[in-house]
Amino acid sequence: MRTVRWRPPRRARTGTPGSLARVQLSGRSIGKVLGALVLGLVIGGFGTVVHRSIRPWGVVLALVLVLTVGVLVRAWGGYGPLAGYGLGVLAAVQVLAQTGPGGDVLVPAHQTISWVWVVGSPAMVVVAALAPRRWFADARVEEPSPAEPAAGAPGWPAVDEPRP
Repeated sequence: MRTVRWRPPRRARTGTPGSLARVQLSGRSIGKVLGALVLGLVIGGFGTVVHRSIRPWGVVLALVLVLTVGVLVRAWGGYGPLAGYGLGVLAAVQVLAQTGPGGDVLVPAHQTISWVWVVGSPAMVVVAALAPRRWFADARVEEPSPAEPAAGAPGWPAVDEPRP
């Protein structure tokens, strides 16, 4: 009879933070994606309503809002939640661009500002996805040892030494 040694399970390797390499599905990661999706629906709906309010500043502010929240979502959760956010923004903009039940239209097809919003809102999510990775990396900060003086403060007297 052959004996089999027990080996602990291998830890799953993950890629660098924010990468799509070997994504682990957990309740937390699914929750982040769903939360970002809802946030995308809210921001897309808000931007659709506001983009024609004060021309041209309404669309500019709406696009800046989409970009800002996109960068926030990417910093918070990486590419997975950013994809959920982008889907939410796209869904909200496309649904609200349709003719309403009473014939109302929030995004008229014959206005340039509407096309800027419909094309620009997903483009801002793509810009957030293409932002440099170093913006989202947590850099290690090394503290000086207690024996070394702090950087930028050479020559300071020790606490116990009297001042001249």
